[in-house]
Amino acid sequence: MTKKNMDILVGIIFFALAGFLFIMAGQMPTRDGGIAALNTGFYPKMLSILLGVLSILVIIGGIRTQYETEKTQIWWATKSALIMFVVTFVLLIAYPFIMKSLGFATASFIFISSMTWMLSGKENRKPVFMFGITIVLTTIVYIIFKMILAIPFPQGLLI
Repeated sequence: MTKKNMDILVGIIFFALAGFLFIMAGQMPTRDGGIAALNTGFYPKMLSILLGVLSILVIIGGIRTQYETEKTQIWWATKSALIMFVVTFVLLIAYPFIMKSLGFATASFIFISSMTWMLSGKENRKPVFMFGITIVLTTIVYIIFKMILAIPFPQGLLI
């Protein structure tokens, strides 16, 4: 089976899985009279919808590649791509441990700023803009989860 056909098949499988997860999340216990977003099935339903949308994109990508004939380069063929992969992997592994010692806000700020710095091209790096985006993203996530949904975050040395 070619990669093009494999993308379509995997997309279909994940779309079916998303539908199954959505149905199962609907059967989770709910509280009467509360906010729907605080029920146990809300978050799994949102994730299953996201999985469904992403699987549709994989299917569309697989169909689009059916008509392309040019050769694509392997992602790890360049040294910089491999370094970005390794650094991203290390940051994802280190993030929970950093969060325990420094707290959610500080660890998220470090993680998001490191990722935006690394993933943006050298010509597109604008430190003030990247700092602003990092502050805005960290603040939005903190407000939604900590203040609105009242989900406790690890408190560290700073915030």
